[in-house]
Amino acid sequence: MTHNTQLDDKRRTVSELGRRMLQQGLTKGTGGNISVRDGDQIAISPSGIPYDEIDPEDVPVIGLDGEQVAGDTDPSSESRMHAGIIRERDDVGAVVHTHSPYASTFASLDESVLPSHYLIAFVGDEIPVAPYETYGTAELAEAALDTLGDEYNACLLGNHGVIATGEDAEAAYEVALMVEYVSRIQYQALNAGDPEYLADEEISDLIEIFEGYGQSSDTETAIAEPTTDLQAEREAVADLGREMLAQGLTEGTGGNISTRNGDRVAINPSGVPYEEIDPEDVPLVHIDGEQVAGELGASSEKPMHLKIMREREDVGAVVHTHSPYASTFASLHEPIPATHYLIAFAGKEVPVTPYAEPGSEELGAAAVEALGGDHNACLLGNHGVITVGEDAEAAFEVALMVEYCARIHYQGSNIGEPVHLPDAELEHLFDRFSDYGQSG
Repeated sequence: MTHNTQLDDKRRTVSELGRRMLQQGLTKGTGGNISVRDGDQIAISPSGIPYDEIDPEDVPVIGLDGEQVAGDTDPSSESRMHAGIIRERDDVGAVVHTHSPYASTFASLDESVLPSHYLIAFVGDEIPVAPYETYGTAELAEAALDTLGDEYNACLLGNHGVIATGEDAEAAYEVALMVEYVSRIQYQALNAGDPEYLADEEISDLIEIFEGYGQSSDTETAIAEPTTDLQAEREAVADLGREMLAQGLTEGTGGNISTRNGDRVAINPSGVPYEEIDPEDVPLVHIDGEQVAGELGASSEKPMHLKIMREREDVGAVVHTHSPYASTFASLHEPIPATHYLIAFAGKEVPVTPYAEPGSEELGAAAVEALGGDHNACLLGNHGVITVGEDAEAAFEVALMVEYCARIHYQGSNIGEPVHLPDAELEHLFDRFSDYGQSG
């Protein structure tokens, strides 16, 4: 085979994503596999080799018929399934197969994952489940294809795991992360109560929104400005974005952070992985909504961040997370009550909004109403969490406390009846936390 630089890049991608899949808990041991298309050839994980030992040159290549055409290692036993999906779906450029534990739980139950969280729209109106077939067989490949059809970007494999697809490797991997995340939310919500599911028309709207998610190719709105302008605020957004991911407060590119200086606000760029965001990449917007600096488009949740800042003069920063325990209560449409004293970082409870479409003015209005003047956090129905503070560090601290208190309440409710703190004690705690830390 003649040397193909582009195919070399695909082999490198398979190697790198395999390591990430293992590190992020989407599989164990040598389970799962990844494939990336290059024309009529497919780079695919080798069979039975630990992910941390796979270098790009170890990645074999197969044709669209599933037969090996290059490489010294044997391709994955699931190469037939990968090749079949890529061959039959013109929109698919990569396939990620995981054994992620929450999704695989539903696969073992032969139950689809239902829309208790809006991010299910990365996949479709649900995550369907294929009937069990022996791994590596033509029957499994056919079952996966039939279940995916033309409309789903992922499916569960009965008693097995997950198939996620995308136009490229990063897109397919993002879908795999979202499948595991929404499966976890569904699992926890079912343990805690009765989740409220999104309606078909709401899912249809979300699917349309996600088709244009991220940075558009329209460069007319790109605005050059010295990268030193609002440097501290841009650094805070970039640094805390990485921290939000590291602390498990979000997955993939979900969530966003903003912090203001006067009438200008630094906010995440839309759809860019947190580890790739440097301070100079962070857009600046005016408090009224106009982007005034940055070559990347601002977060799709800009309207919500700015509306909160306009309505609450005490708010200098907003942190929006998809933290899993808090988002579980958001999918139940239940507030987080005061069963741990640290709830006072947020208020007497963490209230919850009705569902509203992400990125909409309605979502911003719902968040403002739920926060009122008394709360530093609220849940967004079927979505996630909003926290506020006088600066980015303060808002981030509230986000950590909300997730912690949500976990304590969830775990306590699973084994008994948590005791709720009285209002008088919460008011006392709220006053103490208002000047918590080192005095001047």
